[in-house]
Amino acid sequence: MKNTTFPKKKPVEFPPPTSSQAEAVFSELQARMAVDFRPYKFPTIRRRVERRMSLLKVGGYDPYLAYLKRHPEEVKRLYHDVLIHVTNFFRDPEIFDVLAGKVFPALTKGRSDSVRVWVPGCCTGEEVYSIAIAFIEHVEKTRQTISIQLFGTDISEPALEKARSGVYPAAIAKDVPKGRLERFFTPAGDGYQIRKFVRDLCVFARQDLTKDPPFSKLDLISCRNVLIYFDQPLQQRILPVFHYALKPGGFLLLGKSEAVTGALFEPIDKRGNLYVRKPGPPRPPFKFDASA
Repeated sequence: MKNTTFPKKKPVEFPPPTSSQAEAVFSELQARMAVDFRPYKFPTIRRRVERRMSLLKVGGYDPYLAYLKRHPEEVKRLYHDVLIHVTNFFRDPEIFDVLAGKVFPALTKGRSDSVRVWVPGCCTGEEVYSIAIAFIEHVEKTRQTISIQLFGTDISEPALEKARSGVYPAAIAKDVPKGRLERFFTPAGDGYQIRKFVRDLCVFARQDLTKDPPFSKLDLISCRNVLIYFDQPLQQRILPVFHYALKPGGFLLLGKSEAVTGALFEPIDKRGNLYVRKPGPPRPPFKFDASA
């Protein structure tokens, strides 16, 4: 029998938007979803917009803008498309080796107060719960009684609702070893739920990292693969926020493709992309949104 191969369907290519067309898309998102995506890297936004255009089979930016105005629900769909949520439990295991080997021992030595951790851009909560579990394992191994408070923030309320529930599909078993599944999860329908004693350590809240006030007096910020979606000026605006939020000597954990330059942080582990806060001014050099 003769094999028949079919050519792959090429993705639809659209002419690049004019500045006024791009501005109109941003304006619709900001007006209806209260988030300003202008400081984000535009190629990322453009790919998500054109994906929606292809799905709807519209011929270009002007027809799509007209569609957005007629269909408010499409603005919401575009908004959730822009918020790319790709995460899993114990992502990049070597990072958790660095936490267990360097960060947790430093944070728990000679302390009696709670360790405070912030995970901005937490998506559906896997990173927050992974850090909580790793910390619990550390203090049990070292026979310490120090507690931990974790704050996960995101601008997507549906993602936060899933994080608060702590319910995940059965597929997480490929990332979570059997021993951890039995200790820290309980069966829930066709999947698993984080046990209550872990969920009680974690607070999830909506926050726009680009304008809302941060948490403060933190020991660790884990912000992995969030800055890569921001343009350079916004990255440089947010790093002082992290510096302000951390205690002296606090740790900043970034993604593999992210880096910090300047006088605010000092790299201490290239494998884990881990930084320590340098001494500096106590306040960030800008004002936060007064409505936040």
